[in-house]
Amino acid sequence: MNCQPFFKFPMKPIRASWSIFKTLDPEKYTLEPKYDGFRAIVQVGKEVTLWTRDKVQMVIPNNLVSQLAELDMPEGTLLDGEIWNMSKRGSWRHNPKEVCALTLWDTIRFAKRDLSNEPIEVRRKHLEDLLQGKNTPDIKSTEILPVDEMLTHKMDEEAHLFRENSKARSGFIHGVVIKRRGSPRRDHVTRCIEHCDWVKLVFNINAT
Repeated sequence: MNCQPFFKFPMKPIRASWSIFKTLDPEKYTLEPKYDGFRAIVQVGKEVTLWTRDKVQMVIPNNLVSQLAELDMPEGTLLDGEIWNMSKRGSWRHNPKEVCALTLWDTIRFAKRDLSNEPIEVRRKHLEDLLQGKNTPDIKSTEILPVDEMLTHKMDEEAHLFRENSKARSGFIHGVVIKRRGSPRRDHVTRCIEHCDWVKLVFNINAT
């Protein structure tokens, strides 16, 4: 099955350092935790499929197959998110029995309706409505938090402790994405490009 023609290459956040908290107006942005995984686009056609941001189809882990079906999404729907697990980065690609989580943050399309130009709050409302009341323990939406440097430092410390204590190779929060309120999608027809509506801060997970 091929990607539908309306499936563009999804936008990427620009990389930033901790100094971003000194330059952004926190009232104009929100913050979301970022897990250490792989970008995943959910596409609903005659069946549900999962794609990388470069339009390469992925194997859906067994534990997510029934949960994606539980969402009962109309044909044409596109969701944006990240797939991850705790044991090893990408091990599920070789063993679909690996239990994975799918963390979603955006709705690109809902049925035949293109939401790309809608504000991010509208797109998130579609996502929350889609997940509400569904039995999908491994499929969740990202938490939306205030843009706060102290809160982010606390998340950084907790991520280091989790990685050290659990010996996890993946699956932990390894950064945050700061998103401008009211922002539309900035997807591109030929390649994934960075856009400053989304700003990514990656923690130094190798620091001691």
